[in-house]
Amino acid sequence: MAIGLKEGRRMAARARRWTLLKRMLLLAALLAVGVFAYETGATRTEFRIERMEARLAAQDADIARLEAEKAELDRRRLAAVQNEKALQARYDRDVPTGERKALYEMLLERIEAGLEEARIAFLLQEAEPEPKCDPEPVTKRFVLATPLHDGANASVQFAAGAITVTGEGAAELTEAGLPQAWFDPAAPVTLRFTAIGGDATDAKGKLPLDHSMRFAGDEYRFAARAGPRSFIHVTALRCDFPG
Repeated sequence: MAIGLKEGRRMAARARRWTLLKRMLLLAALLAVGVFAYETGATRTEFRIERMEARLAAQDADIARLEAEKAELDRRRLAAVQNEKALQARYDRDVPTGERKALYEMLLERIEAGLEEARIAFLLQEAEPEPKCDPEPVTKRFVLATPLHDGANASVQFAAGAITVTGEGAAELTEAGLPQAWFDPAAPVTLRFTAIGGDATDAKGKLPLDHSMRFAGDEYRFAARAGPRSFIHVTALRCDFPG
């Protein structure tokens, strides 16, 4: 019976050892799986980090390229703005406007009409900022003709009768729309300046009007303004030409 008891103890001891061994093997297997999983995860993480770093490097390169392109576009835009300002300044300086444009166009017309450029240059050189004119101007008045009146006192003479001034205007209307014999001072008028020999020039527009003409080597400057009903006052000043 003692032999059976010993044999049972040995079998129980072997069973405990076998159970312990299986547990150790299982633990070893779990540790191996854990190590493998850790190494695999670390490898994948390192790969992802490297891939993200590569993407970041590519993005940094793209950002640097875009910033360089933006800087180049800003440089070109600034150069274009400066060039536009320079062209505008040159245009404003070289292309006449307003009265200067009218003077330039008149100059071209005179050249195309056959006036020599040397003659124009001479006249410009002889012109003086302060013209030499008579001490006092002469003022006269006349009745401006209308569709209902073209009778007496419809002209005046200057330069000892050598220059005649006439004109015409629109009839003033009543509140009922009926035309009157006198002209409407608020409407445009036409004044005609006729010199002996038939040369005539016109001045058109609303009063007051300024006009000048050359006659017998002199320049006559006229200023017309509305006077009492039906009348226009014309002031003439004789100046040396060129003056």
